[in-house]
Amino acid sequence: MVRDPLELESRRRAYELVAAAPGLHLRELARRLAVDVRTAEYHLRQLEKHALVTAIDEGGFRRFFPRTADGRGAEIVDARDKPILGLLRKPVPLYVALVLLSRERAPHTELAADAGVAPSTLSYHLDRMARAGIVAEAEGGYRLREPERIARLLYAHRPTQDLIDRFLDLWEDFAV
Repeated sequence: MVRDPLELESRRRAYELVAAAPGLHLRELARRLAVDVRTAEYHLRQLEKHALVTAIDEGGFRRFFPRTADGRGAEIVDARDKPILGLLRKPVPLYVALVLLSRERAPHTELAADAGVAPSTLSYHLDRMARAGIVAEAEGGYRLREPERIARLLYAHRPTQDLIDRFLDLWEDFAV
């Protein structure tokens, strides 16, 4: 007899959090669930075992994505969108993507100043974003390769509230 893997409240909460914010990493999920990392890892392994979530390893982080809870285990997030969504769960790449959605292109120095990060920090993130196919160098700076796709992903899988708040704080500073 196979028990319902979502029967346990803490596991159901873990699944609901992954479904609400695809691409969060293990430590962030544990923090939001207010549980130890090992406890979160156990529940997420069980969800993987029952094909309710999938994970990708990215630069030392394990990021989780939902599958349907209807027993078929179909992917909710397309495989080629997972690395992009994982990057957009970080403040600097999210900020860059949002700025480039509002402007066609922006120079490196402007993006670094607007984001409030060192040019080398921005270069690190832009390099990762370029390798993931999010941005490309263009005359006069950087541009999004597929702005419609990025907008669709951000709309379908909204950034977490703390990232939105951080962006709004930066945007208000920029506007002043």
